[in-house]
Amino acid sequence: MTETRTPPVDDDLEESTTPPRTTREFVSWQVGRLQREYLPPVQSSWARASLAELRRSLTQPLGSSPAVLEFVVNPSAPTTDGPETPDERSIVTALGLYAVHQQSQSVPMHLRSVGFGDAVGRIRLRDGDEVRGVTRRFQALGTAQTWDELVHHARGLVQLLRDRQQGFDYGRFAEDLVQFQHPASADRVRLRWGRAFYRVTTAPTTSTSTTTAEEQ
Repeated sequence: MTETRTPPVDDDLEESTTPPRTTREFVSWQVGRLQREYLPPVQSSWARASLAELRRSLTQPLGSSPAVLEFVVNPSAPTTDGPETPDERSIVTALGLYAVHQQSQSVPMHLRSVGFGDAVGRIRLRDGDEVRGVTRRFQALGTAQTWDELVHHARGLVQLLRDRQQGFDYGRFAEDLVQFQHPASADRVRLRWGRAFYRVTTAPTTSTSTTTAEEQ
């Protein structure tokens, strides 16, 4: 049976003035506009303030900051008056982790077509040797039993990725987070991340270069 593969998000989508429909596209769109405003030569005060607010959102309940809701509420999503949805939880988490990742960086940390497992695999090795702590943290992420535990381990890995200036695709990551919340697809996400992580056998010469390999 042929596997269905999700096409990569278009750069044109990220630069559109109209929010796209899916969670994956929506996060790519939001991160894309933040990244364009944060990086040189623009470096706007709006982007700096927004990223600071999104970093704080990782430890706050959704709804506590109207500024954060501006980035999280997808106009195309179904209307609800209930608790936060899996998509909303994934969006605010992905954006908050991106804000941690991009902090004080002058190069983009949102890279299309670089999956999360692939990115972490790229920092696992240095000069042919295993970097202590990367594999341990990655495995701890895979065995996380609660959402808070997952976010804690993901944040630790993102900080390691920031130290090595290795980015990844936050739209795809948000889509993974949605699937991770459903028991029927959580193991599939772990498998996808794990395959990509262990397939990296040499450290790349340029940490922020875009790969052509698809982590689907």
